[in-house]
Amino acid sequence: MDRYHVLECIGEGSFGKVYKGRKKYTGQVVALKFIPKVGRPEKELRNLRREIEIMQHLHHPNIIEMLDSFETPKEVVAVTEYAEGELFQILEDDGNLPEEQVQSIASQLISALYYLHAHRILHRDMKPQNILLGKGGVVKLCDFGFARAMSINTLVLTSIKGTPLYMSPELVEEKPYDHNADLWALGCILYELFVGQPPFYTNSIFQLVSLIIKDPVKWPKNMSPEFKNFLQGLLVKDPKKRLTWPALLHHPFVK
Repeated sequence: MDRYHVLECIGEGSFGKVYKGRKKYTGQVVALKFIPKVGRPEKELRNLRREIEIMQHLHHPNIIEMLDSFETPKEVVAVTEYAEGELFQILEDDGNLPEEQVQSIASQLISALYYLHAHRILHRDMKPQNILLGKGGVVKLCDFGFARAMSINTLVLTSIKGTPLYMSPELVEEKPYDHNADLWALGCILYELFVGQPPFYTNSIFQLVSLIIKDPVKWPKNMSPEFKNFLQGLLVKDPKKRLTWPALLHHPFVK
Protein backbone atom coordinates (compact mmCIF):
# COMPACT_ATOMS: atom_id res chain seq x y z
CA MET A 1 0.00 0.00 0.00
CA ASP A 2 3.00 2.30 0.28
CA ARG A 3 2.79 3.10 -3.45
CA TYR A 4 -0.79 4.46 -3.47
CA HIS A 5 -3.04 6.93 -1.70
CA VAL A 6 -6.51 5.41 -1.34
CA LEU A 7 -9.25 7.99 -1.95
CA GLU A 8 -13.02 7.36 -1.93
CA CYS A 9 -14.89 4.09 -2.51
CA ILE A 10 -16.38 4.21 -6.02
CA GLY A 11 -18.13 0.89 -6.22
CA GLU A 12 -18.68 -2.60 -5.01
CA GLY A 13 -18.47 -5.45 -7.49
CA SER A 14 -18.97 -9.16 -7.14
CA PHE A 15 -15.28 -9.40 -6.29
CA GLY A 16 -14.94 -6.77 -3.58
CA LYS A 17 -14.74 -3.01 -3.12
CA VAL A 18 -13.28 -0.62 -5.68
CA TYR A 19 -11.57 2.61 -4.60
CA LYS A 20 -10.33 5.59 -6.51
CA GLY A 21 -6.66 6.09 -5.73
CA ARG A 22 -3.59 8.04 -6.72
CA LYS A 23 -0.12 6.75 -7.29
CA LYS A 24 2.21 8.43 -4.79
CA TYR A 25 4.59 11.12 -6.08
CA THR A 26 2.65 11.31 -9.38
CA GLY A 27 -0.71 12.69 -10.46
CA GLN A 28 -1.78 9.32 -11.86
CA VAL A 29 -5.35 8.47 -10.83
CA VAL A 30 -6.05 4.73 -10.63
CA ALA A 31 -8.76 2.29 -9.53
CA LEU A 32 -7.87 -0.14 -6.73
CA LYS A 33 -9.87 -3.36 -6.49
CA PHE A 34 -9.65 -4.99 -3.07
CA ILE A 35 -10.52 -8.68 -3.40
CA PRO A 36 -10.89 -10.39 0.00
CA LYS A 37 -8.97 -13.65 0.45
CA VAL A 38 -11.14 -14.78 3.35
CA GLY A 39 -13.72 -17.37 2.35
CA ARG A 40 -12.20 -17.95 -1.09
CA PRO A 41 -10.88 -21.41 -1.88
CA GLU A 42 -7.13 -21.57 -2.51
CA LYS A 43 -7.81 -22.69 -6.09
CA GLU A 44 -9.84 -19.54 -6.78
CA LEU A 45 -7.03 -17.35 -5.38
CA ARG A 46 -4.47 -19.16 -7.53
CA ASN A 47 -6.70 -18.58 -10.58
CA LEU A 48 -7.07 -14.94 -9.63
CA ARG A 49 -3.31 -14.38 -9.39
CA ARG A 50 -2.83 -16.07 -12.76
CA GLU A 51 -5.57 -13.95 -14.36
CA ILE A 52 -4.05 -10.73 -13.02
CA GLU A 53 -0.72 -11.76 -14.51
CA ILE A 54 -2.35 -12.45 -17.90
CA MET A 55 -4.19 -9.12 -17.79
CA GLN A 56 -0.97 -7.21 -17.23
CA HIS A 57 0.14 -8.28 -20.72
CA LEU A 58 -3.01 -7.12 -22.51
CA HIS A 59 -2.99 -3.71 -24.20
CA HIS A 60 -5.97 -2.45 -26.18
CA PRO A 61 -7.64 1.00 -26.26
CA ASN A 62 -11.05 -0.50 -25.34
CA ILE A 63 -9.85 -2.66 -22.46
CA ILE A 64 -9.17 -1.35 -18.97
CA GLU A 65 -5.42 -1.57 -18.45
CA MET A 66 -4.12 -3.62 -15.53
CA LEU A 67 -1.27 -1.51 -14.14
CA ASP A 68 -0.08 -3.28 -11.01
CA SER A 69 -1.06 -5.74 -8.29
CA PHE A 70 0.02 -6.58 -4.77
CA GLU A 71 -1.28 -8.43 -1.72
CA THR A 72 -2.01 -7.51 1.87
CA PRO A 73 -2.53 -10.20 4.53
CA LYS A 74 -6.30 -10.09 3.87
CA GLU A 75 -6.68 -9.02 0.24
CA VAL A 76 -5.45 -9.30 -3.31
CA VAL A 77 -5.30 -5.75 -4.70
CA ALA A 78 -5.51 -5.13 -8.45
CA VAL A 79 -4.58 -1.66 -9.72
CA THR A 80 -6.18 -0.62 -13.01
CA GLU A 81 -6.55 2.55 -15.03
CA TYR A 82 -9.39 4.76 -13.85
CA ALA A 83 -12.36 5.45 -16.14
CA GLU A 84 -14.78 8.21 -15.22
CA GLY A 85 -18.19 7.02 -16.41
CA GLU A 86 -20.27 3.86 -16.30
CA LEU A 87 -22.54 2.61 -19.03
CA PHE A 88 -24.85 1.22 -16.36
CA GLN A 89 -25.29 4.71 -14.89
CA ILE A 90 -26.26 6.14 -18.29
CA LEU A 91 -28.89 3.41 -18.65
CA GLU A 92 -30.19 4.16 -15.14
CA ASP A 93 -30.38 7.91 -15.82
CA ASP A 94 -31.35 8.12 -19.49
CA GLY A 95 -33.29 4.88 -20.00
CA ASN A 96 -31.87 4.14 -23.45
CA LEU A 97 -29.57 5.51 -26.14
CA PRO A 98 -29.98 6.66 -29.76
CA GLU A 99 -28.95 4.08 -32.35
CA GLU A 100 -25.87 5.96 -33.60
CA GLN A 101 -24.46 6.00 -30.06
CA VAL A 102 -25.20 2.27 -29.68
CA GLN A 103 -23.41 1.75 -33.01
CA SER A 104 -20.29 3.53 -31.73
CA ILE A 105 -20.32 1.47 -28.51
CA ALA A 106 -20.88 -1.74 -30.54
CA SER A 107 -17.85 -1.09 -32.78
CA GLN A 108 -15.60 -0.53 -29.77
CA LEU A 109 -16.86 -3.59 -27.87
CA ILE A 110 -16.41 -5.73 -30.99
CA SER A 111 -12.81 -4.54 -31.22
CA ALA A 112 -12.18 -5.34 -27.52
CA LEU A 113 -13.80 -8.80 -27.71
CA TYR A 114 -11.98 -9.68 -30.92
CA TYR A 115 -8.70 -8.84 -29.20
CA LEU A 116 -9.58 -10.94 -26.12
CA HIS A 117 -10.85 -13.89 -28.16
CA ALA A 118 -7.77 -13.76 -30.42
CA HIS A 119 -5.75 -14.18 -27.20
CA ARG A 120 -8.02 -17.11 -26.26
CA ILE A 121 -9.59 -15.21 -23.39
CA LEU A 122 -13.34 -15.40 -22.77
CA HIS A 123 -15.02 -12.71 -20.72
CA ARG A 124 -17.90 -14.85 -19.34
CA ASP A 125 -19.50 -12.01 -17.38
CA MET A 126 -20.40 -9.35 -19.94
CA LYS A 127 -22.95 -6.87 -18.57
CA PRO A 128 -23.40 -3.08 -18.60
CA GLN A 129 -21.74 -2.85 -15.15
CA ASN A 130 -18.50 -4.13 -16.71
CA ILE A 131 -18.40 -1.47 -19.41
CA LEU A 132 -16.83 1.84 -18.41
CA LEU A 133 -16.57 5.09 -20.33
CA GLY A 134 -13.28 6.94 -20.56
CA LYS A 135 -12.53 10.42 -21.87
CA GLY A 136 -14.21 11.39 -25.14
CA GLY A 137 -16.73 8.54 -25.01
CA VAL A 138 -14.11 5.78 -25.32
CA VAL A 139 -15.63 2.49 -24.18
CA LYS A 140 -13.56 0.33 -21.81
CA LEU A 141 -14.31 -3.30 -21.01
CA CYS A 142 -13.30 -4.45 -17.54
CA ASP A 143 -13.41 -7.40 -15.12
CA PHE A 144 -12.92 -10.17 -17.70
CA GLY A 145 -10.05 -11.87 -15.89
CA PHE A 146 -11.88 -11.87 -12.57
CA ALA A 147 -14.87 -13.50 -14.21
CA ARG A 148 -12.67 -16.29 -15.56
CA ALA A 149 -11.26 -17.03 -12.12
CA MET A 150 -14.73 -17.72 -10.67
CA SER A 151 -16.89 -20.77 -11.12
CA ILE A 152 -20.09 -20.37 -13.16
CA ASN A 153 -22.12 -20.89 -9.97
CA THR A 154 -20.35 -17.94 -8.33
CA LEU A 155 -21.12 -15.82 -11.40
CA VAL A 156 -24.83 -16.67 -11.35
CA LEU A 157 -25.01 -15.85 -7.65
CA THR A 158 -23.18 -12.56 -8.07
CA SER A 159 -24.87 -11.38 -11.27
CA ILE A 160 -27.34 -8.52 -10.86
CA LYS A 161 -29.95 -9.49 -8.26
CA GLY A 162 -28.97 -13.09 -8.95
CA THR A 163 -30.58 -13.00 -12.41
CA PRO A 164 -28.28 -13.95 -15.26
CA LEU A 165 -29.85 -11.50 -17.75
CA TYR A 166 -26.95 -11.65 -20.20
CA MET A 167 -26.16 -15.36 -20.03
CA SER A 168 -26.48 -17.40 -23.20
CA PRO A 169 -28.75 -20.46 -23.53
CA GLU A 170 -25.74 -22.80 -23.38
CA LEU A 171 -24.52 -21.19 -20.13
CA VAL A 172 -27.87 -21.31 -18.32
CA GLU A 173 -28.32 -24.92 -19.45
CA GLU A 174 -24.80 -25.70 -18.17
CA LYS A 175 -23.72 -27.03 -21.56
CA PRO A 176 -20.18 -26.65 -22.91
CA TYR A 177 -19.57 -23.09 -24.08
CA ASP A 178 -16.93 -21.06 -25.89
CA HIS A 179 -16.37 -17.45 -27.04
CA ASN A 180 -19.83 -17.44 -28.64
CA ALA A 181 -21.35 -17.03 -25.15
CA ASP A 182 -19.70 -13.57 -24.99
CA LEU A 183 -21.22 -12.67 -28.35
CA TRP A 184 -24.73 -13.54 -27.12
CA ALA A 185 -24.13 -11.28 -24.09
CA LEU A 186 -22.95 -8.50 -26.41
CA GLY A 187 -26.24 -8.83 -28.34
CA CYS A 188 -28.24 -8.57 -25.09
CA ILE A 189 -26.32 -5.47 -23.97
CA LEU A 190 -26.70 -3.64 -27.31
CA TYR A 191 -30.41 -4.52 -27.37
CA GLU A 192 -30.80 -3.13 -23.85
CA LEU A 193 -28.93 0.08 -24.70
CA PHE A 194 -31.40 0.77 -27.50
CA VAL A 195 -34.64 -0.59 -26.02
CA GLY A 196 -34.10 0.17 -22.33
CA GLN A 197 -34.23 -3.41 -21.04
CA PRO A 198 -32.59 -6.72 -22.01
CA PRO A 199 -34.32 -8.97 -24.59
CA PHE A 200 -35.29 -11.47 -21.87
CA TYR A 201 -36.42 -9.81 -18.68
CA THR A 202 -38.26 -11.05 -15.59
CA ASN A 203 -37.60 -11.15 -11.85
CA SER A 204 -37.99 -14.90 -11.54
CA ILE A 205 -34.75 -16.75 -12.27
CA PHE A 206 -36.61 -19.93 -13.35
CA GLN A 207 -38.83 -17.99 -15.72
CA LEU A 208 -35.81 -16.10 -17.06
CA VAL A 209 -33.93 -19.31 -17.85
CA SER A 210 -36.98 -20.61 -19.70
CA LEU A 211 -37.29 -17.33 -21.70
CA ILE A 212 -33.59 -17.40 -22.64
CA ILE A 213 -33.84 -20.99 -23.86
CA LYS A 214 -37.23 -20.87 -25.64
CA ASP A 215 -38.56 -17.38 -26.29
CA PRO A 216 -38.10 -15.45 -29.53
CA VAL A 217 -36.75 -11.88 -29.30
CA LYS A 218 -39.30 -9.07 -29.69
CA TRP A 219 -37.98 -6.50 -32.17
CA PRO A 220 -38.85 -2.79 -31.81
CA LYS A 221 -40.22 -1.09 -34.94
CA ASN A 222 -37.79 1.85 -34.79
CA MET A 223 -34.64 -0.30 -35.14
CA SER A 224 -32.78 0.05 -38.46
CA PRO A 225 -32.58 -3.06 -40.70
CA GLU A 226 -28.75 -3.22 -40.29
CA PHE A 227 -28.96 -3.11 -36.50
CA LYS A 228 -31.75 -5.69 -36.38
CA ASN A 229 -29.85 -8.00 -38.74
CA PHE A 230 -26.71 -7.64 -36.60
CA LEU A 231 -28.57 -8.52 -33.38
CA GLN A 232 -30.42 -11.36 -35.10
CA GLY A 233 -26.99 -12.81 -35.85
CA LEU A 234 -25.85 -12.55 -32.22
CA LEU A 235 -29.06 -13.59 -30.45
CA VAL A 236 -29.27 -17.06 -31.99
CA LYS A 237 -30.07 -19.78 -29.45
CA ASP A 238 -27.73 -22.31 -31.07
CA PRO A 239 -24.14 -21.11 -30.48
CA LYS A 240 -22.93 -22.92 -33.63
CA LYS A 241 -25.24 -20.77 -35.77
CA ARG A 242 -24.39 -17.45 -34.08
CA LEU A 243 -22.70 -14.65 -36.02
CA THR A 244 -19.03 -14.94 -35.08
CA TRP A 245 -15.50 -14.02 -36.19
CA PRO A 246 -14.44 -12.97 -38.80
CA ALA A 247 -17.87 -12.26 -40.38
CA LEU A 248 -18.81 -10.20 -37.32
CA LEU A 249 -16.03 -7.67 -38.01
CA HIS A 250 -17.35 -7.02 -41.51
CA HIS A 251 -21.02 -6.58 -40.68
CA PRO A 252 -22.38 -3.27 -42.11
CA PHE A 253 -23.62 -2.18 -38.65
CA VAL A 254 -20.10 -2.03 -37.19
CA LYS A 255 -17.92 -1.39 -40.24
